[in-house]
Order: sequence, then C-alpha cells, then structure tokens
Amino acid sequence: MNRIFLIFFVSMLLLSFGEFILKRKGMDGRQQRVIVIFYTLTIAFLIALQFQYYQVLPTSNVMNFLSPHVKRWVDQFL
Repeated sequence: MNRIFLIFFVSMLLLSFGEFILKRKGMDGRQQRVIVIFYTLTIAFLIALQFQYYQVLPTSNVMNFLSPHVKRWVDQFL
C-alpha cells in the first residue's frame, strides 16, 4: 500500500476516532456500539492489508497431510 495514502488514512482515522470520543456522550448506547464495531473492523482490515503478502499460518504441512485423503475422497465420487 502506498505510504502516503497509509499515513493520510491513519491520520484521518485517528482524527475521526478522536472526534467520536469527544461526541460520544450525547449518543445512544447502540449507536456507540455500532460505531465502535466499524472502527474495530476498519483497524482489523487495515492490519490484515499490511500482512496480505505474508503467509500467516504455515498450511503446507497440513495440505501435505490432507491431500491424499481428500484425493481419495474425491475419487470416490468420480
């Protein structure tokens, strides 16, 4: 991801979150929860985007173990 965009996006996110913190007293409880959920999802997806090119879980060993079993199972249907 472009660094300039990332810096801009994170700064806008922080400013928006700060504004939410200041104005949350006048909001309904459900509205606060929805906004917090959206902020949490945004931060989680932003973190996920940073690691999109890295393999987080080593699945090659699992796939090597499961591939023959899955192949036999699929061959039963064919």
